[in-house]
Amino acid sequence: MRTDPEHRPRRAAKRSKGPVIVVIIAVVALVVGGGAAAAYWIPRLLDDSDQPGIAKSAEEAVREYLAALAAGDATTALLYSAAQPADTRFMTNDFLAKVVAGGPVTDIVVPDGQTSVSPAQITATYKMGDQAVEAHFTVQKYGRDWLLDAGYLSLGIGAAVAKGVPLALNGVELGTMEKVYLFPGVYEFTSLDVMLAMDNGKFTIGYAESQPTIDMGFSLSKEGIDRIRTAAKAKLDWCLAQKALKPAGCGFGFTGAQNGTVSAASIKWGLKSKSQKPATIAPRLDGGSLTTAVAPFAVTVSFQAQSEDKTSLYNDESGFTRLHADFTDPGKIVVTFGS
Repeated sequence: MRTDPEHRPRRAAKRSKGPVIVVIIAVVALVVGGGAAAAYWIPRLLDDSDQPGIAKSAEEAVREYLAALAAGDATTALLYSAAQPADTRFMTNDFLAKVVAGGPVTDIVVPDGQTSVSPAQITATYKMGDQAVEAHFTVQKYGRDWLLDAGYLSLGIGAAVAKGVPLALNGVELGTMEKVYLFPGVYEFTSLDVMLAMDNGKFTIGYAESQPTIDMGFSLSKEGIDRIRTAAKAKLDWCLAQKALKPAGCGFGFTGAQNGTVSAASIKWGLKSKSQKPATIAPRLDGGSLTTAVAPFAVTVSFQAQSEDKTSLYNDESGFTRLHADFTDPGKIVVTFGS
């Protein structure tokens, strides 16, 4: 997986002159009404440092940003990010709330007095679920506001999507997306293909500038294994029921030499090992393929051949050693046998 945080500084929000006029008018009215009241309300009306997205220090920007994450408030968290995502599908309040529910952000500590120089590297510690995180945020000053360079991670998933397996992230279908933008949190990629399961799909983004380890892979799902077993049993029953030394359409047959006339009624095919019964076989993906599977498999055959002088009994172990299942169409799995 490729991670490449984008840095497109957000312009400091412009203050409209309209509200300022309203404030001045309100202050004048208060002065006329009484000096004590005016002395209390003037600083309250002019001080906007407690407004979301406005931080008077680098530490405060990080602290407020983390508090927004902990509350599942994606809208406010983005106000503290200079870079803004191109796609906010996974950065809504509803989605973030579900992410936080699976890995609550707690015990937030952002020590004051780390620096007053921009750009600043601010250290914070907190817990994400049971995992302790030591985070490092790059924070810069824009006008009088401090903003994080990026409050989210840009994660490239093109290589995974290119495999053609439909995927979901925390239950949301990805479709053809090649990049996702994510807040810190606990995430999990899952397969929407009934035949395939995602291996190592769960990962944690401790903080936006971290590089999470994501080493996803695929294996047969439980449903996929059950379907292959069912298809294998149907095909094997059909093959073993044939009274022929080379059952038609089965990919295996007796290749040894025999004397005399074979008694078709005596031909008996069977499994080499009871552990290879279709109900217990353990198929696995065939190399790098995501539409075929293989499993060790072998059969035995016994029959009688009538010669001029006596009846001879032949026993043979077939040369084929595996089962092959093509599940390009999960509703019609094609099973063949062979080496």
